[in-house]
Amino acid sequence: MKQTNVGRSGLRVGQLGIGTLTWGRDTELDDAQRMVAALLDAGGNLIDISPRYGNGLAQQVLGQILDGGVNRRDLVIVAHSDPHLGGRAGILDSLHELLENLGTSYVDVLQVGGPDPRVPFAETLAALASVVDAGAARYIGLANHPAWRAAQAAQYLQDLHLPYLATLGLDYSLLNRSAERGSLAVAEEFGIGIFAQSPLAGGVLTGKYRHTIPPTSRAATEHLAATVDRYLDATSRRLVEAVTKAADGLGRTPVDVSLTWLLNRRGVAAALCGARTSAQFEQLLGANLEALPDPVTEVLCEVTAPTI
Repeated sequence: MKQTNVGRSGLRVGQLGIGTLTWGRDTELDDAQRMVAALLDAGGNLIDISPRYGNGLAQQVLGQILDGGVNRRDLVIVAHSDPHLGGRAGILDSLHELLENLGTSYVDVLQVGGPDPRVPFAETLAALASVVDAGAARYIGLANHPAWRAAQAAQYLQDLHLPYLATLGLDYSLLNRSAERGSLAVAEEFGIGIFAQSPLAGGVLTGKYRHTIPPTSRAATEHLAATVDRYLDATSRRLVEAVTKAADGLGRTPVDVSLTWLLNRRGVAAALCGARTSAQFEQLLGANLEALPDPVTEVLCEVTAPTI
């Protein structure tokens, strides 16, 4: 697997990572272990974790995997703080609990999981900087923040000579190009790397929902349906057909085309893929990520422009 630097930092990650949204609830320990083994065998290293994933159980599953013999140094762990705990105490308590559950002394990246309007943003940023100084995180970032807030954070940290903002976690795919409204420009200006969340739009870009809703899919699972519903409208269906047509013309799959397009967008360091099973994840690792012909890229950009 190709590895890239995250923005202008020295952090290197594999271009495909594991999103653990379903771990502990829909994905059992054995399957999660197989995913991590497949990731490492493929030359990858990136895992995304949050105290909210798997109804709070995902971090315990990852802790069991680390305890089972996986070398901590082989993994790059990106942790989210609870988006409703943006104050200093909330961030530190959330991180302390995560580290205890993982059985490690640090995470590679700590990202604030969303803005907390009840807390001064300066307090949130100071708390992030303090965990780097304490060695509990090596890099810091923001997830699910608007572009103007990311720019404000990057400039604030830079002006005060605090640890710089290294990452932005954003939903980004051919069916959701909202990151291009400003976040990509902010990332380029400040040398920030982007971790693309939901790179296959909850699985919709695999083509599995073109004609029906599979009974074991996310869309048919009550607690996961919200991650897919927004991509099941008529506009998204037309876009998936366009992606499928492009893939057929190239002799490739919609997954190949969707991931390749995304990983070649400026600033994108990696795509975080939230497969529910190890079989699904191994299929993703087998994707053909050879560069798309320029005319195909141009057509895909034109067709999916309404998602910006």
